[in-house]
Amino acid sequence: MTLDVLKRYNTQLGLALCLAISGAYAFSVKQANAQITPDTTLPTAERSLFDQRSGQVNGEIVDLIKGGAIRDINLFHSFLEFNVSEGQRVYFANPAGIENIISRVTGANPSNILGTLGVNGGANLFLINPKGILFGENAKLDVSGSFVGTTADGIGFGNQGVFSASNPEPPSPLLTVNPNVFFFNQIPSNITSQAKLEKLAVDNLLLLGGDVEVIEDSKISTNLRATINRYPANAHYGQFFLALTLDMI
Repeated sequence: MTLDVLKRYNTQLGLALCLAISGAYAFSVKQANAQITPDTTLPTAERSLFDQRSGQVNGEIVDLIKGGAIRDINLFHSFLEFNVSEGQRVYFANPAGIENIISRVTGANPSNILGTLGVNGGANLFLINPKGILFGENAKLDVSGSFVGTTADGIGFGNQGVFSASNPEPPSPLLTVNPNVFFFNQIPSNITSQAKLEKLAVDNLLLLGGDVEVIEDSKISTNLRATINRYPANAHYGQFFLALTLDMI
């Protein structure tokens, strides 16, 4: 499975896609007091369920995220808060036929990923939180597919619609294709990784936000496709998009 990011320019907003690795990080690690709290924006029968210590992955007891709204190859989750504490192991259940697990955070706080976040299967995992994302020093991603972390307002699916975190509505029945567009309606928040990129242990990694900052001595090995993209600080407010392609093999 490969992950390619295509660059598009919006002349009005002066959008530039760039690869940047920075030694500083913007905000400190906070203990994830409010753990994982599903919201009520999905239909009752399709709401996300957080089931502690209910699963087993590689012989270890883990917390499972179940439920969600299935639209063909896509599984949608929606949370008010999404945090993984240090030492915690949180995995998304991966029902048969699901290729993309798309999770949004609709609350007012950033997501702190301090422990292990994974997928119990081979699906790609998307984490959307417009308020920010922090990977702590001991964070780990256990994802066989691609991982996309973004502070975009939403992700689009061709001409079929948008799954938005800033204007949360149930996913349209038409959202059955691969996601391919990021939408920003404001200057996005930061993404910070205090963990080395290679420690995140995922083959295809895309981080897309305002300032995207990673630890200075991170190494991008030949087994790791890491793309770090930042929103330019001098861009004006408005809506623009970046195109994303997932080439699945």
